[in-house]
Amino acid sequence: MTAKRSLKKMPAVLLAFALLAGGCVFSAGGFSGRISPETIAASARTAVDIESEGIVLLKNEGGVLPLRGRAVNVFGSGSVTPFLGGTGSGAITTNDPVDFYDALDLCGIRYNLELRRLYEKNDTNSLPKTDNTVFNNGLQLALLKKTLNEMPVAKITPEILGGAVAFSATAIIVISRTGAEGSDLSMDDLLLSDAEKALVGLVTSHFDEVIVLFNTANVMEMGWLQNYPQIKAAALIWVPGEFGMEAVGKMLSGEVTPSGKLADTAAYRVEDHPSSVNFGDFRYSNTVGRKYLEYREGIYVGYRYFETFAPEKVQYPFGYGLSYTAFRREVLTHSADGETVSVSVKVSNTGAYAGKDVVQVYVSAPYTAGGPEKSAVTLAGYAKTRLIEPGGFDNVTVTFRTRGLASYDWRDEQAWVLEKGDYTIRVCSDIRSKYGAFVYSAPETVVYKTDDATGAVIHNLFGGAYSGFPILSRNDPAGTFPRFEQREAGDSIRRADAWPAPSPGQAPPTGAAYENGVITLRDVYDDETKWDAFLDQLTLDEMTLLVTSAGIERLGIPETVDNDGPSCVKGRYGSVYADCGAAYPCETAVACSFNDNIARAMGASAGAEARELGTDIWYAPGANIHRNPCGGRNFEYFSEDPLLSGRMAAAVISGARSMGLVTTVKHFALNDQEKNRTGVFTWADEQTMREIYLKPFEIAVKTAGCSGMMSAFNRIGTQWCGANSALLQKLLRGEWGFEGFVVSDYTNNFTGYGYMSPALAVYNGNDTMLTGLWFLQKPSQFAAVKTAYARDPAGFGAALRAAAKNICVAKMATRAFLAPQPLPEETLGDVLIPPSEWRFEPPRVLSVLLYIADNLMNAIAFGLRGLL
Repeated sequence: MTAKRSLKKMPAVLLAFALLAGGCVFSAGGFSGRISPETIAASARTAVDIESEGIVLLKNEGGVLPLRGRAVNVFGSGSVTPFLGGTGSGAITTNDPVDFYDALDLCGIRYNLELRRLYEKNDTNSLPKTDNTVFNNGLQLALLKKTLNEMPVAKITPEILGGAVAFSATAIIVISRTGAEGSDLSMDDLLLSDAEKALVGLVTSHFDEVIVLFNTANVMEMGWLQNYPQIKAAALIWVPGEFGMEAVGKMLSGEVTPSGKLADTAAYRVEDHPSSVNFGDFRYSNTVGRKYLEYREGIYVGYRYFETFAPEKVQYPFGYGLSYTAFRREVLTHSADGETVSVSVKVSNTGAYAGKDVVQVYVSAPYTAGGPEKSAVTLAGYAKTRLIEPGGFDNVTVTFRTRGLASYDWRDEQAWVLEKGDYTIRVCSDIRSKYGAFVYSAPETVVYKTDDATGAVIHNLFGGAYSGFPILSRNDPAGTFPRFEQREAGDSIRRADAWPAPSPGQAPPTGAAYENGVITLRDVYDDETKWDAFLDQLTLDEMTLLVTSAGIERLGIPETVDNDGPSCVKGRYGSVYADCGAAYPCETAVACSFNDNIARAMGASAGAEARELGTDIWYAPGANIHRNPCGGRNFEYFSEDPLLSGRMAAAVISGARSMGLVTTVKHFALNDQEKNRTGVFTWADEQTMREIYLKPFEIAVKTAGCSGMMSAFNRIGTQWCGANSALLQKLLRGEWGFEGFVVSDYTNNFTGYGYMSPALAVYNGNDTMLTGLWFLQKPSQFAAVKTAYARDPAGFGAALRAAAKNICVAKMATRAFLAPQPLPEETLGDVLIPPSEWRFEPPRVLSVLLYIADNLMNAIAFGLRGLL
C-alpha cells in the first residue's frame, strides 16, 4: 500500500486563476499542511475496507470465484485505465493509485503479461499528465469521458489469442463507466458499445470461464450476461477510489468474501425506470432558457416501482448480492407494537469461507385506493453481521419505530398517517428472498400531526411545487403512467427570483459598543445568554462580510478553510487546492456495504486527514437520490432508497464530527440530475418530496446533528432552493430543528440580482454563498446585500442578522474556533519550483525555458495574491 505523495506546486497560470476563483463560503485563509504517511496509510486501510464490503457479486456459477491460485487473462481497456472516481466536486486527485494490475500483484494473482503490454501499448484513454497534480486534476475535469475507448479486437492477433488460451482457461473482462458533474449519462452510455460487444464475443468464444467486472459508477444494462454461458461470474466493483482496487484483488483471490448488496435495482432496461421519460432536457415552449422537470413517477422510484408494478423487468433486485460462503438464517424473536418493531436473527456460517451477511427487513403496508400511495414493499431496517468464521454465528437485531411505517397524506390530513390494518414484516436476504415474516396489526389509524423531534405542527409546505400533472398510482397504473408533456411558462415562472416587498418596523441594532469591552464569540460559547448582545455589535459591513466570505477578527469570529467532497478531503485554495486526503470509493460502494460502521469510519478517516490539512468544513456527503441510472452524479450519492441514503449520510457525518470536521450535506433538495441543474423548475407532489427526496436529509439532521447544509442549484416549483423559505426556514429549521448554516452551491452570479442572488438567499434562510470568480463577484455581492438592507432595513436586516448567527453557530463547531492552528506565512520561496522538482527532459533548452517561465509566473502570482 503506497502512501500518498505530497502534491506538487501548482503551475503559474492556474495559480493566478486561483486568486480570482478562490473565494469560497468562508475565507480561503487558514492552515493547510501535509498529511502524514501514517494517516494516509490508515485512510488507505479504511478505503480498502469500504471497497471490500461494497463489491457486489452478481453471479458465480460453479464456484469460479475465488480464483484459488488460477492464472488469468485480462481483457478490456479498463484493465489499464480503470475509472477510480468521477469528475467535478467528487473528482479524485492522486499521483500513485493502486490500479487493477497493482491489485493483482499485491494479491499474488498471476496474469498474462503479454495482454497487459498490448493494452498499455494501445491505450487511448490515459489523460495527459504534467509534473503538477492539481493541474492534472484540472485536465481530468476538462477531458475525462464517461466511457472508455475500447481497443479494437483486431489488435488481439491470433498469436496473442493463442498464447492467452495456452496461458489460462480463465479470462476477466473489465467494463468501465463513470459519472461527471454537469452532465448525465445517456441510455446508450449504459449499454455495451460495439467494440465491447465484439470483445465479449471474442473472449467468450475462446474461454470457458469468463469473469466480468463492472468498474462503473452507474448500474448498467447487464441482461447480456445471460446470453453467454461461458460467463460464469460477474461483480460490480464500482469506482473504487485511490486504494480500493486492492480489495478487488483480494475478492478475486479469496482473501475477501464479497458481502455487498445492491443499493439500486438492476433492471434489464434503463428505459423501464418510470422516471426515464421525464429525465433529461425539457424546455418551456414560450420562453428562452427556462427548463423544467416533472416527477410524475411520484414515490415509485427504483424498487418501489418494480416490486409494485413490474417485477418481471428486474434482473437483480434491490438488496441482492452473493457470497463465497453459505449462511443459515433463523428468526429468533420478533415483536411489534404501536411504538417499535424489532426482530432478532441468528446468522450461521455453514460454508467454507469467513464472511459477513446483511439482515434486511421490509414492510408491506395496507393500501387503500384514493389514499396515500404505497409501494408494495419498503425497506424498514437493516443490520450487518460481524465477520463470521466457518461454523460460527452472529446474532443481529434490527429495530425501527412503528411511526416510520407511516405515509405522508398531502391531500387530506397534511400529516404522516399510519393506516389501520395489517403490516407484513418480512425478514430477507434481499427484497425478494424471505426467510421470516410476521404481521403487525394496527388497531386504528394514527395521524402524526407533530414532528417527532421538535414537536412542530406538520402541514403541507410545498403546494406550489405541484402543477397538477397525473402522478403514478396503484389505483390506475395505465392511466397515470408517466409521459412527457410539453409545457408553456406562466407568469409565476417568468417572474421567478423577485425580491419580497419591504417589511414594516425597525431594523435590528447594529454597531453596539459596551463599556466593558467587546463580547467575543468565545464569550457566547461560554454563555449563550449573550447572543443578542453579541449580535448587536455587528456592523452592516461586518454582517455583509460574514454572509459573503470572511471572519471578523475583532469579535473572535474565525476564518475557516472549507472545500469540496465527497470523494476526498481537500485543503485550501478552493478548486485548485494544494493538498488533499485519500480518495475513497464512491458513495454507491459505501451504500452497498449496508454497514453504517463502515460509513462512519470513512467520515472519521476524512476527519483525521482534515485535521492535518487544516480543513474545517467539508462539503459532503451527498444525499440526493438515484432517481434514474443515468444520473451524472450518482457516484456522489448513495442509493435509490431514502432510508439507506439517510443512514449512510448520517454515519459519515457522525464519523467526521467525532474528529472535529464540520460537514455540509448536499444538495438540498431534488437535485437528482445534472442536465439543466442551474435553475431548472422542478415539480413534484409533497408526498413524493417528503418520503423520497427530503427523507435522507431529515435523517441526517435528526440523527447525526449535522451543522451544515448545501442548497441545490435547482428550483422547487418556481423558487430556487437557496431562496426557498418553505424548504430552508419552515421545514429544515422550523419542523426538523436544524441548527447550523446553509451554503449555496457554486454560483457565478455577477450582478447580485436574479437567480442565485445573495440578497434573495439571505432573505430566505440561505446564509452564505459559494462563489466562483470571487475577485470579480465581490463588488456585486456586497452591493446587493447593502442595497437590500437599505431598501428593507427591518425585513432584510432581521434576515441578515439571523444569517450571521447561523454562520457563527457553524463556526463554533469547527477546529478553527475550538483548537485554532497557526496560519503559516507564504513566502516567495514557497511558490518557486526548485530544480530538484523539475524533470529536465530533451530538448533540454526548451525544458530550461519552461522552468524559468513557470517560476517567473509563480512570482508574479505571489505578488498578485498579496495585493488582492
